[in-house]
Amino acid sequence: MLQNNSLLAQLKQQLHQQTPRVEGTVRAHAKGYGFLETENKKSYFIPATQMKNVIDGDKVSGQIITKNEKESFEPETLVESSLSEFLGKIDFKNKAMVIIPENIDNIFIKCKFNPEFTQQLKAGDWVKAKLITHALDNDKHLFVAEALQFIAEESSPNLLWLKTLARHNLEASAPIDDSFSLNEAESLLRQDLTEVDFFTIDSKETLDMDDAITITTNENNQFCVSVAIADPSTYFSSDSEINQQAMQRSFTTYLPNYTVSMLPQALANDLCSLKANEKRASVVAKITISPQGEIIHSATEFCLAWIRSKAKLSYDEVSDFIEKDIPLSNDFPSLHKQLTLFQQLATIRTQWRAEHALLFKENHEYDFIFNNENQLINIVKKSKRIAHKIVEEVMVIANQAFTEKISTEYGTAIYNTHNGFENKYLDCVVKLLDEFKINGFNKEQLSSFDGYKSLRKLIDNNLLLEHRLRRYLSMADFSLEPNSHYGMGFDAYATWTSPIRKYGDLVNHRLLKSLILKQPASSLDLSILTNMNERRRAQRMAERDINQKLYCQYLTNKIGQNYTAEIIDINRGGAKVKLLEIGAIAFLPLSLIHPVRNEIIAQPESGEIIIKQQTVYTLLDVLTVTVNEIKENNSSIIVKILSIDES
Repeated sequence: MLQNNSLLAQLKQQLHQQTPRVEGTVRAHAKGYGFLETENKKSYFIPATQMKNVIDGDKVSGQIITKNEKESFEPETLVESSLSEFLGKIDFKNKAMVIIPENIDNIFIKCKFNPEFTQQLKAGDWVKAKLITHALDNDKHLFVAEALQFIAEESSPNLLWLKTLARHNLEASAPIDDSFSLNEAESLLRQDLTEVDFFTIDSKETLDMDDAITITTNENNQFCVSVAIADPSTYFSSDSEINQQAMQRSFTTYLPNYTVSMLPQALANDLCSLKANEKRASVVAKITISPQGEIIHSATEFCLAWIRSKAKLSYDEVSDFIEKDIPLSNDFPSLHKQLTLFQQLATIRTQWRAEHALLFKENHEYDFIFNNENQLINIVKKSKRIAHKIVEEVMVIANQAFTEKISTEYGTAIYNTHNGFENKYLDCVVKLLDEFKINGFNKEQLSSFDGYKSLRKLIDNNLLLEHRLRRYLSMADFSLEPNSHYGMGFDAYATWTSPIRKYGDLVNHRLLKSLILKQPASSLDLSILTNMNERRRAQRMAERDINQKLYCQYLTNKIGQNYTAEIIDINRGGAKVKLLEIGAIAFLPLSLIHPVRNEIIAQPESGEIIIKQQTVYTLLDVLTVTVNEIKENNSSIIVKILSIDES
């Protein structure tokens, strides 16, 4: 009997070895079955019964089963799981608690608990979990995950926001408030500037106001600008728990209708916020600018001070006053004259930067309007107005003045840098410039600061070339040394004007205070920059993520509605377009542009869509599209060309 069992085992082993085996990636279908895609582009059917043991995106190996001359794939071994940490919804199956992963409705994962997890869970609750056992790794074919973090109840009006923050490993609330007291030694050294007519310009809803401004002119017709920046560091030291949390967070997180402060709210929105008619600790820069817009750095002064803002103004009301002469809701005797001077300064400084540095192209902004249930009910397209330009130019002035002082007197700080084109793409840039008949720029010139500035000025009005060059640009970065910021056209650029909202600005604030007080400055570690980069990337991804989900919700009941769209990218499958009225990004597949597949070709390299050998669409073309489909699982908006008979 034992001999027969041994022979049977050998036979099974031989059959197993003789069965064809493949490795590939699982692709799930909405109807329950799936396919295995191999590296050599072959595809094998996976029956629904076998799909219960794998997850979309898993890399697996297994055997090919042939039955009735039809091949199918049977997964056996997990190579790499597509699921590690994930979001999921709690449910119960046969009285056992399970997690249903987000966007994967057909998988039930047995739920275990981290010892630190204390939340009592019920059906419908959302959690963050970690897969600890894959179905292919155990005889019972069970998925097992450990619940790590409670996110929200299914009924929470903030569920979409809380899930987004958890997905990108961002905090969902501000640091816990504490009792805070001022640094008395610093308080004794502050100048009393409470009688100076400072005021703030922010959004109407802003609570964390970290800059106030005032302006006069002198006998030489020079602009004398004072910029007061809130001083949160006077409430906590660099080795405190609050500072550690601020360093970890790096930035205040701004999502539509949801803000998570970098600092405790008692500091960010109250004690440090430069509220109207409240005495506040600040660091003040006194800066002189020539009638031509040049900063006279030798005249710049920095000091610790007390200020009392005379008014909180909004961008809209300042712009309405300047552009339409609509009276201000908050007023004081010098305000009208100040706003006139600030308007003049903004115009002169914009001209100065256009000549001596570089300007960013202005983009429209889109305000999301929500009802009391946190549902998006409207989207308002807005252009930057004169008040935005005033604040932008004054903050650039303040940051340039700071950069000059910190780089010459100390050197080390947190600088914003940008290196222009990535070196690996310089050949592509040269080729593209040649296509547009632009000569005189070799790789060495294009990689230099002056060469990059010259090119940007030369092509300033060539929107198509500028757009196509963007794919070759490097990402903005941070540095502890004063390196160039190609994008702004400055030899060096460091910011200090948002210490409530940005940890890098808080660090620079402390360095500036050390110079003012003639105290030794703390050394800086490169790990700060690494964390800042990671957090900035996570916040941008979270913002993009939630915006797209909100757009999908907003457009769900607008199938068939027409929008004006601009082509912003072209890939092999079609065109990415921006719906100009609302700012949403949508996809226009080739199949919804032209019905005959072999007559239409997309050329990503040249940014063209060709139909019957004729270029019909190119990058930046504006066309009318119709919302065709909303795919909420992957947050995609599908549009089609508005045909002549529909217009």
